Amino acid sequence: MMDPAHTMMDTQSLGVRLDEVLHKFATREEDNGDNARLLADIAGLTEVIDKMISPSLSAASEAAENEAMVSLPVKTLEELRFLGSACWNMTVRHVSREDSREEQTLKASLREFATKAFLLGNYAYTSSDVTHSYFTQHPREAEQCVLMCLKTSRDLSLCGVAGSAKRLLSLGESVASYIQTGVQNSLAYIKHRNMRWEFAYTTMDINWNVGHYKESCEAAKKLTQMLLQDSDLRRDHREAFFRFVFTIGNGGVFSSDEQYIRDMLHSSMEVQNHFQRAGSNDPSHHVMILRGATMEQMALSWLREEKVTEALSWAVEADATLHSNTSALLRLTATAKAGMEPEAIALLHQYVQRSDVSVDDAVAACFELHNLLVSTKEGSIEGMRLLYQKTKGNTSSECVTFRFVQLLLHNGSLVSCKEALQILQNECIDFEETRYRRYCFVWLWELADMAGFSPLQIVECLESALRFKDCASESEMDAIYLRLCTEYITQSEDGRQTSVALMRAKSILFDYVSRRSPKCAFAHSLLIKIAVLESNEEELEKELNLLLLCEPAELVMPALCTAINYSLRLGYLPGVSLVITRAVFFSAPVPDPSTELELLRVYVASLLNKSCNCTDDHLRVVTERFRSLLSDECATISLSHDEVSWWAQAFLVLGLEFTVGPSPTSVYLFRAATFIALQDPVPGEGPSRTFLISGLICTLEDEFQLFSNGIPQIDSCELEEHLRVCKEFVSSLPDLNYRLTVLLSEAEQHLRQPSSETPKHIQRILDELSNITVKFEDYEALANGASFIALKYASEHPFLHGVAIKLYMQAVSVVMNDISTSMKDADNHAVKCVEYITDAFSCLYKCFTLAFDRTEQLAVVQRLMEILSLAVGDVTVISLIKDYHSNTVRTVNNHPLSFARLFLEYFTVEAWNNSVFYLHLTETVKQTQWVHVAWTLVDTLPETSSVASALHALKAITSV
Repeated sequence: MMDPAHTMMDTQSLGVRLDEVLHKFATREEDNGDNARLLADIAGLTEVIDKMISPSLSAASEAAENEAMVSLPVKTLEELRFLGSACWNMTVRHVSREDSREEQTLKASLREFATKAFLLGNYAYTSSDVTHSYFTQHPREAEQCVLMCLKTSRDLSLCGVAGSAKRLLSLGESVASYIQTGVQNSLAYIKHRNMRWEFAYTTMDINWNVGHYKESCEAAKKLTQMLLQDSDLRRDHREAFFRFVFTIGNGGVFSSDEQYIRDMLHSSMEVQNHFQRAGSNDPSHHVMILRGATMEQMALSWLREEKVTEALSWAVEADATLHSNTSALLRLTATAKAGMEPEAIALLHQYVQRSDVSVDDAVAACFELHNLLVSTKEGSIEGMRLLYQKTKGNTSSECVTFRFVQLLLHNGSLVSCKEALQILQNECIDFEETRYRRYCFVWLWELADMAGFSPLQIVECLESALRFKDCASESEMDAIYLRLCTEYITQSEDGRQTSVALMRAKSILFDYVSRRSPKCAFAHSLLIKIAVLESNEEELEKELNLLLLCEPAELVMPALCTAINYSLRLGYLPGVSLVITRAVFFSAPVPDPSTELELLRVYVASLLNKSCNCTDDHLRVVTERFRSLLSDECATISLSHDEVSWWAQAFLVLGLEFTVGPSPTSVYLFRAATFIALQDPVPGEGPSRTFLISGLICTLEDEFQLFSNGIPQIDSCELEEHLRVCKEFVSSLPDLNYRLTVLLSEAEQHLRQPSSETPKHIQRILDELSNITVKFEDYEALANGASFIALKYASEHPFLHGVAIKLYMQAVSVVMNDISTSMKDADNHAVKCVEYITDAFSCLYKCFTLAFDRTEQLAVVQRLMEILSLAVGDVTVISLIKDYHSNTVRTVNNHPLSFARLFLEYFTVEAWNNSVFYLHLTETVKQTQWVHVAWTLVDTLPETSSVASALHALKAITSV
């Protein structure tokens, strides 16, 4: 139970707090107040009222109700009525211009407080007897309570407060029941109202507002029955009902609740049909419009649920009733969604020709139908074309033309895009609207990428786009110019307008590159293409040099690759040579290993085709880069069988034909060929076997020749591996030349890795060589290599000198046989014999220089004496040489006999010097041997020899 004194204090406090709240509410816009805080304050006030109400509502017995009533003094009730009335009046006077949800909530909250306070002050929350007695005696207060309940319940429902709204409405209906019929006519506000209708209508309204659609529909049915049965209801009630249904028909609900809208619309149609049959006094055009609008809403509801069949029937009826542009559009949409495309197209054509349809609506209809049509989208384009023809010359012509082009491009077919291009070229250039001109520029640029356009049409797109350059940025214009030049070049490739197109392209590009810094790689790439088309090597070289200066450097190599492919496609080999040389030897980064491999392939192919020149350095660089691609641990390239064959053959040809004799470069190339052949999945079979053997043999042959000159290129381990592989594949071949190469290389390997067993290995190899045909040059080369090794290891392995001398002696033995054989050849046998003799003297000279002492030297000259005494046919070698001297008046320097005479003079001087040496040592035997050699050689020399003359003079002086 509430203490009266305490209640009085609460009421006073409530009044103070209410004044503060109302002040904030009245000045909220000026003070820019915190509405959230204001709402919280209002809720606090309402809570106080609810606590005052709760004892009477929760009374368990009549005694409790009476006790609660006693607890509220009359003065308190009067103050509550005053507070409620004051608060209500404030909500009426201070209405915000904004109809936001926040403002609605503020107003509804204050009205809830005002209504509850006013109801509480008027005994509305007491027992039914007290309430009935009070309101019977105070009908004006009852009237005010009813009106406040009706308005507040609706306000609360608009804010989604369902419970309070329904409770207040129910309480208001109870209060209204206490107003006697006779008294009602004396009340100012409700004497002309049908309160039964008012509460039923408000029930429908608030239930719909809070989403209780089923209850709202039930209330609507009650209203329908009232309208059908109660003749006292005025036209205003009927129109209010129609207005409510029309409003919610234009609103939206969840698709699952769409049926409730149709229920409402059916109720409206039922009332309309009733009054139409009854012959109401409503204006006929009002009835027609309402009926048609209801049908439209019904059709729209079915469309929202995608029930097109039902929607179409209602749309047809609506259009037949209204004959308006909106009903026609609805029928058009429903027909299209129902899949009746021919009928929809016909309706569209009618729609765009209507005089009451705005241009914007007609354009929107064309676009909407285009999206709905499946197989006959051209029908919507034809509709837009009709509108386009209709508006030509009007103020809306520019807009329609723009949207027509937009629809054509949106359609995307080749035919429509060509038509769009034609319109853009002929009409859109005159657009004044900057926005339209910008779109036209972008569209023309995009049309250039149309797949079905011919090169000429692409050029037309780009040239037309340039007419809108006032709407483009500098970068966009640069892109257009470069693309246009690309198309000009494409035209020239096809042979159409070659000179004109290239002239345009060059003019644009020269102007473009002149104002670009840094240089543009793509622009110079296009100029390179033009130079290739014109076969202008000078211009091509100039542009290539400029391309190498372009930035960023990452774009240079792709541009070079493009130039290579372009030159290859046109078959311009000089261009390929110029470009590939720069691509391979320019320091620009290559994008990936596969690209680098292709570049090397093109370069090698150009070399093989003799299209470009190369040096040994170039060949070595190319070979090194190729091998690094395959031998790198991170390499991802693997060659196919055909690629292995091509590369192996290419490096073999390069080594054989593009190097001057055996050289470090040739060995490098042959090693690469061998390496490639081993990359084949089955290197020992088919062509790969042939290339492998050829690479191995060529490598070993040239390596041996370089070894004989003292400049071996392969280290001992690699040479040993080559020999192992070579023996594996060559041992079964019948060609003895291969066997000779292997034996000579094996001898090289033993000599380069000397040991105490080396003489035995060399002797074994010599024994094997004796079983096959070996030329003097081979023995001489082997001996030369051995002599270099002997000098290199003179202190560690002195026996190598003996090995070298032995090899030279073997070479001499072979040449002595050649001398005998040459005499059997009747043609020019003397010349050949002299050449062989010179070769023998050369080997003996090298042996002489290798000899450790005069004893070994004596053995060498004794072999020389054997050669001189060798019978050549009917004469000896000495006689042959003397005869040759006597028959030759003057010997030229490059004649073989000149070299033979030089060797003889050398041995003569050395023999004489050694004889003098032993003369001083008084070793008569050795001195005699050397003297005999010296004078024998002197007799062999011609009389014109200065050495012979000097020794004869010396003999005369010393009388030796």
